[in-house]
Amino acid sequence: MNLINFQAAAAVSEPEVTEEQLVEKDEALEKRWKIIAHDDPVTTMEFVVRVMVQVFKKPVVFAEAIMWQVHNEGMSVVDVLPKPEAELRVRKATLAARLEGFPFRFTLEPE
Repeated sequence: MNLINFQAAAAVSEPEVTEEQLVEKDEALEKRWKIIAHDDPVTTMEFVVRVMVQVFKKPVVFAEAIMWQVHNEGMSVVDVLPKPEAELRVRKATLAARLEGFPFRFTLEPE
């Protein structure tokens, strides 16, 4: 019969958890939100691609595909992220659009 060495077991501490790991765990459990880009008659295709690359970190080929879907279908899901991250990206993209004089618009929907 194997006996458990309780003193040795007690000496083993649980691994330390950093605040960053807790935040990552919370985000993993948090509901994710779809970021949807909407077409308008003013925002240029080039600007849409630039925002997809710079704000949403999409490779150019995916950024162009999103741009064409927005143009042809009126909207496209850009990404699906935890709500705080989705809101941050939408704020950055919207600010960039307004600074360039474009009405480019995004909405968020729960996944």
